[in-house]
Amino acid sequence: MLADPARGIVTEMSDAEKPTTKILLTPGVPLWFTVAKGGLIGLGFGFAIALIFVVLDHRKASSVEAVFVQARAVCLQYRGDNGIWPQDSEIPRPGTTLADAKLAPLAKALAQCQVPGNWSFVGKSPEGWPAIVFTPAETGRSFERTLGVVDGWMDDGKRLAGDLRYDEAQARLKLSVE
Repeated sequence: MLADPARGIVTEMSDAEKPTTKILLTPGVPLWFTVAKGGLIGLGFGFAIALIFVVLDHRKASSVEAVFVQARAVCLQYRGDNGIWPQDSEIPRPGTTLADAKLAPLAKALAQCQVPGNWSFVGKSPEGWPAIVFTPAETGRSFERTLGVVDGWMDDGKRLAGDLRYDEAQARLKLSVE
């Protein structure tokens, strides 16, 4: 409909006379609100992705810490019973070295460990003390992040100081009877 209020005429438009372009309307919300909303959504997605990595690292760290704790308990029990540290051995297959020890909790922790690798006990580590040694199957940044979390939970959080020391290739937990 076409209206001309000055002359009081109202006429209908034919299809050929209708405009082909659409009329642009102003947005209902200010531009700053739209930008802030998009930024917050992006920030939320970023935090969600980071949270996933943190949760995965903490889950892996928890499984590694459980093995360290159980292996330490077995070795300290052996030391308390016999007055000496056990012989060098692989922890999953201790042989007759730890025959009298209660190995069920350690076996359960080893089965639930989410970081594959080799666990062993050594009477003399490179630092000169008895230690539980973990050598991962795959080294790299993921291993170091996981051990960083474990070190923060069990020790001082410093990779080359304290009782839990680790580098790119392995982690060593110092055993002492203090």
